[in-house]
Amino acid sequence: MKTKLSAMIGTASLIALSTPAMAQDASATPAAASNAAQGGTDMTEQQAGDIVVTAQRRQERVVDVPISITVASQAQLERQQVNTVNDLSRISPSLEVQQAPGQNTGGGGSLRGLGTQTFSAGAVASVGIVVDQVSQGNANISDLFDVGRIEVLKGPQGTLFGLTTSAGVINITTNAPDPSGFSARVRTELSDAGTAGSQYGNQIVQGVVNVPITTDAALRVSGFGNLRQGPNRNATGDTLNDTNRYGGRARLLWRPGDRLTFNLIGDYSKTKTENGGDFFTFVSTGGPGLIFGAVPDTRGITARLASCGVTAREGNRDYCTSQSYTGRFKSYGGSFQADYEAEPFTLTSITAYREARETGLGSATNVFRADPLELQVANGPVNRRISLFTQEFRISSPASQFLEYTAGTFFSRQIQNRDPESLSVSIVPAPGVVIPVARNLGAFDRILDESLSVFGQGTIHLTSKARLIAGGRYTSAKLALNRTSLDTPASPFYRQELSTGKISYRFGAQYDLANRTMVYATASRGFKGGQIATPALPAVPYVVQPEIPTAYEAGLKTTLFGGWVADLNVFYTKIKDFQAQSCTTDPATAAISCVQNNIDGVKSRGAEINLFGRVTRDLSINTGFILAKATYPGSYIGTDGTNIGGTQLAYAPKYKFTFSGEYEHLVANGFKGFLAGDTVWKSRIRYEANSLAETTYRAHWTVGGRLGVRTEDDRYQVAVFARNLFNQHEPQLMQSSFPYGGATNVGAIYGPQSFRQIGLSLDAKF
Repeated sequence: MKTKLSAMIGTASLIALSTPAMAQDASATPAAASNAAQGGTDMTEQQAGDIVVTAQRRQERVVDVPISITVASQAQLERQQVNTVNDLSRISPSLEVQQAPGQNTGGGGSLRGLGTQTFSAGAVASVGIVVDQVSQGNANISDLFDVGRIEVLKGPQGTLFGLTTSAGVINITTNAPDPSGFSARVRTELSDAGTAGSQYGNQIVQGVVNVPITTDAALRVSGFGNLRQGPNRNATGDTLNDTNRYGGRARLLWRPGDRLTFNLIGDYSKTKTENGGDFFTFVSTGGPGLIFGAVPDTRGITARLASCGVTAREGNRDYCTSQSYTGRFKSYGGSFQADYEAEPFTLTSITAYREARETGLGSATNVFRADPLELQVANGPVNRRISLFTQEFRISSPASQFLEYTAGTFFSRQIQNRDPESLSVSIVPAPGVVIPVARNLGAFDRILDESLSVFGQGTIHLTSKARLIAGGRYTSAKLALNRTSLDTPASPFYRQELSTGKISYRFGAQYDLANRTMVYATASRGFKGGQIATPALPAVPYVVQPEIPTAYEAGLKTTLFGGWVADLNVFYTKIKDFQAQSCTTDPATAAISCVQNNIDGVKSRGAEINLFGRVTRDLSINTGFILAKATYPGSYIGTDGTNIGGTQLAYAPKYKFTFSGEYEHLVANGFKGFLAGDTVWKSRIRYEANSLAETTYRAHWTVGGRLGVRTEDDRYQVAVFARNLFNQHEPQLMQSSFPYGGATNVGAIYGPQSFRQIGLSLDAKF
């Protein structure tokens, strides 16, 4: 680990020394304003104190947008060390991201307690991830780098953003190229397992170079390396799991005339994980028991794990296996956007293609990762491919005229292919003695998800202060599964289809109480396409109906202290056919079996307050609090047979508080000291749709921060940072009956957010 850490520091230093000191980061240039409309550079800190967003597909002050929005600027993202999609949970009280392996459909996000947590290949997200105006679908990104702004839009956003946004949108804007001058930057975050109390090692290097080509064109190239050791550890050999990711993005901006702008963007990333990466470990085990309810295990799981150095407990990150296996994932894509100011409107075309592929022996290859267990469950290698093509055409009017509108068409075609994934279950009563119990060979699956929609939204300016909002979208969607089973040779072919046509809408009104104070009220209906669930064989695929939310929201937005935005809102959402997943352990095979189904009558209601931006010149604070009562309908029966109707949904804390702030002060001639804090508080979280206390996690604080110094011109800085300083072991997922025995045996998946990290960050701009 020390060698890797030294190598990363040396690489960062070499980049910093070899790059000419010619200009500062492009996000601070005058070109920022003109680029924002094309999904460009960071617009969240204007000289006039206004925060500008593109939540309605046009450049607007956030206090003028009748949607509850949390905005995180580039500065906030970096001080909170938001480097992955999973880290986004810390920027907004309404947002949760649970990226358990294989379960991160469309990013794995939920808003106000509503989201899609599923292992089903035929599912799409409730919270869509959009990068530079391009939907990521299920070929979603994992790492965040050279990002100018992130907007978290809450509630159904189907009118302008499409069918995978029934709960909201994470709208990501990367920094645009700047033709006005050369610039470069390198930033690092470096930690080592065991150094200064850090529970795992992580070395991150991000770099960017902005190169002007002409006065009207520029190229921006950015990249990252993210090398992590742990937190999972193999007690057999005392080695930390490696998870290594690399990637980059290139973006070309060209303005051949006053009215025409082109943006060409391409990105690529790859990931390599060892021995399952972040996967299940045992957090609770019992003594002697019965395997499959019949086969005695007189020794018991606790004693078996102890024989290889593993103790089941909260925060256990250890497993023990002599096996060694590797999983690989790569994704890439490109988009071409053309904007033409035709006067009196603007025409926009966005063509995009994305592809993702997962191969090798992934996280679920050895489900228990415990050689001494008498029961062994293993999955074969995977070969999963996703491709996504999207095309959007839009026409937009000028801002602030009597009728301000955006209208267009959108087409998407997503294809998933999965090769057969085998499952084997066996009992190993003694070394070298293997008794087969079950064996499934799997199936070839091809899932087509295609949609075509027309949409439009308008704002009528009744007076200089009063406005009405109306919008709608009609979506025609087709979903089809072709399956060829290797386990049913007599009838190997299976086909399932689902065709839907739905209207989503948005109506509302807003009124300016003052120049920077606005109130609004809206009613909206969203739409998320159906699923074709693909359960493990021999079960037959089946249809899960589309999800239809109806939402009401009222809010107030105002600007305090010249630049600090306050966003207050109350909300109520009721969902027809909420798409849910329930996982249990199959008593016949001890494999985890997940069932997707519709739940009619799920509700989310509550209130939220967010404050973000600069309070003073030296103080920035982004904070918020939410009460989101997201509940199952009355008399809903959980996986344990108990009535959990009216109780909180799985993965949804009822209360959540977030805080991120930084204060800087001149400490010497040419240098400023700074202190940053990063804190999250969550109420109790349940991880299963049942009444078991063993798979819930208590209310808790997660605390971090940075202390450092930067030059007065903000070009160089160094800081010591801590994440999860008090080592709070919040899991990503918990599963009872792991591998059998009801609530006695519990497995959990822990990620890097579950353990303390302490390290050093370096930043240089040129």
